[in-house]
Amino acid sequence: MPRAPSTRCVPKSRPNWRQRMAVDAPEGNLSGLAEQRLVSDPATIRSAGWLNDAWAQLERMIAAGRLPHGLLLHGRLGAPMTALLETLARRLICEAPREGWPCGECPACRQAEQGSFPDLHRLADDPEHRDIPVDAIRALIDGAFITRYGRMRLVLVERIERLNRASGNALLKLLEEPPESMQFLCTVEQVDRLLPTIRSRLQRVRLREPRPDELAAWWRQATGCSPERAELLAFIDDPTLVDGTDPTFDWQAVTQAWVRLAEEPRSPLAAIAPWLATPRPVLARWLLRLWPAVARRQAGLTDTVPAALVPMLDRLARAHDGEQWLAVQTRLIQFAREAGHPLHPELSVEQLALDLVDPRLARRLEPVG
Repeated sequence: MPRAPSTRCVPKSRPNWRQRMAVDAPEGNLSGLAEQRLVSDPATIRSAGWLNDAWAQLERMIAAGRLPHGLLLHGRLGAPMTALLETLARRLICEAPREGWPCGECPACRQAEQGSFPDLHRLADDPEHRDIPVDAIRALIDGAFITRYGRMRLVLVERIERLNRASGNALLKLLEEPPESMQFLCTVEQVDRLLPTIRSRLQRVRLREPRPDELAAWWRQATGCSPERAELLAFIDDPTLVDGTDPTFDWQAVTQAWVRLAEEPRSPLAAIAPWLATPRPVLARWLLRLWPAVARRQAGLTDTVPAALVPMLDRLARAHDGEQWLAVQTRLIQFAREAGHPLHPELSVEQLALDLVDPRLARRLEPVG
């Protein structure tokens, strides 16, 4: 099968959004804005139609002085979500906004663009979505009461569901009694994983789910890539997989390994070399992305699937019956939950392969950890 075009395609008019997040910072991924730029990107928000309603709602809250001190943006990861988060932060610190957008010229905007605005802290996401450690929250608390440079101190927390119990309880104290003019801007993709005590102290703004054609159009506008590649990027719709941060990820080889595993169950461990070369969180997200597409094809339902994937998805659909495919999802979800465990990475991947030979059987190995 001819190799599909690379998915490492990033907006041509702005830096790689994950590169701007990956700064040299102390353990815990806490960084002040002095170490990174804060980009205002109205063009991305305007071109991503599913963000328009959310931006209009946020602007009305700001204009009426009703923006809560803790705001939760709930939606998919990706460059558009990052653009929304950063542009909102710039809008709040801008001294002379124009028609609801950052002016880009006031001292605060210039400092943010240059990476020298001191009143911002960011708990950035990372490719493996590791937990936010309690030490990062303690460092945030230690700096929370230092005299502010401007009129507002911003805290950006990406994928706030990464808080574990210790770091969540530590942040809860700051959310309950924040310093004057401290503003929390948080993003969440899986809101059900967020600690209920944290969720109750943040006001959620839900971003509409984008349609595949909207995503494809956005990728074409943002990157100038071909319609075929834009279609593939829209299907993947996951920055961990699209962005190319991890050069070891090869979506085609990983998918072909699953096909081989399903069609040649007598030698499951021989098929999964690409799985062992892929970070487990990335592998879990990709397999879970493929599952509903295969399920729809197996059920005879229509779906928008890139042409490069159709042959492999059809082979997967033929390899299991409906009952088996439902059990596959249970196994994949279990693997995703265990993917962040630091011990025995190869063993957990091999266990998944053995489980998927016939997912209706009891697990072949004891759960890792």
